[in-house]
Amino acid sequence: MKRFLAFAVLVAGLSAAFADETTEIYQALYQQADNLQQKYAAVLNLTSLNDKSTAPVIASALEDLLLQQKTYAGRTDADLFGRTIVVLCRALGDYKYAPAAPSLWDVVEQVPDPLARAEAMMAIGKLRDLGYAERIALLLRDLNMQPAADRDAGEKVAYGAINALGKLKDIRGFSPVFFAADAWYSQRVKQQAVLALPEIADDPTDPIKEILGAESDPGRRVRALKSEDASKAPAARKVETAILALNLGHLKSPNDQVEAKGLADMRKLALRILISNKASGPEPVDGCLSSFSKGFDDEERLLALSALGNNGSDPAATVLRDIILRMNADQKAGLSDLNRVRMAKAAIENAGIAKNKILKPALLAVTMTDSWSSGVLLTAQASLKAIQ
Repeated sequence: MKRFLAFAVLVAGLSAAFADETTEIYQALYQQADNLQQKYAAVLNLTSLNDKSTAPVIASALEDLLLQQKTYAGRTDADLFGRTIVVLCRALGDYKYAPAAPSLWDVVEQVPDPLARAEAMMAIGKLRDLGYAERIALLLRDLNMQPAADRDAGEKVAYGAINALGKLKDIRGFSPVFFAADAWYSQRVKQQAVLALPEIADDPTDPIKEILGAESDPGRRVRALKSEDASKAPAARKVETAILALNLGHLKSPNDQVEAKGLADMRKLALRILISNKASGPEPVDGCLSSFSKGFDDEERLLALSALGNNGSDPAATVLRDIILRMNADQKAGLSDLNRVRMAKAAIENAGIAKNKILKPALLAVTMTDSWSSGVLLTAQASLKAIQ
């Protein structure tokens, strides 16, 4: 014990006196340690210098400890070994010492201590070494699937993987981090996944489209679509994704009311994305027509009309024209109620937004049907004026 205390004093004194000395001095200091406690003391003093020039020594210390790991099998030593590894990994990450990446990954694969494994992955993230992105993504994917035997250890490792993937900013990390956000973990880990997800890729369209196509849970699909909407992806890519979601939302017959609402929520969000990104052309038209004809509620039908109006293309205008003509025929036949009038007025307003001449005959037909309220007639006249 006296020898250890004397050694610790020596370490502290040298750390203060030689903060600017060469890495060879630091190397010699570490090598004087006779046991794990002394190595830990040396590592603490070495890393407290906050000197990047010590990074090679720190990396060498990590390699040494990994080689000697089997000699620290006792419970006390194993715990101290893990703490020492954590300090070394954190320093290597903070110094962004790229040559240490293989040793850091060895920690992930070889060291049982979950905090050490997590810190090693977070260090790799700080290094931005994309060569390990897929390996970390696969590790997290496997962790997501079911609770670990030691839940606390599993959560620590998952947290480190999520943090690393957020820093690596590699698209391969998107899906496992996405699924980690509602996996078996505690709220802290899931919240970390939510925060990391937008950092991984400016344009996450490809993995999001894969999730939409493969995932059956409407809630997850909505969450994926929200991620696309909030991303920095180009408008055209967001429109592609929204069209896919809208079509998928109409493809499956729901098993119950809960699923029906979930699919409707996805379709509504898809329609909002189409509107906000000024989606035009024929691709969204069929989905919009289905949402109007078979929509879950009036909100979905009104959004479909808005998407058709903002689209403005000939296919969209043709569908909107046919809707207005059908509603006008129903009005003439005496099939009218407040909800029908509301839908008709919305369709007519969106005809004015479309500004497509295909809609003029339908609007003229409305103006010549005197059974409409004055509000509908005025709206039709305003839309005609917008087209002309």
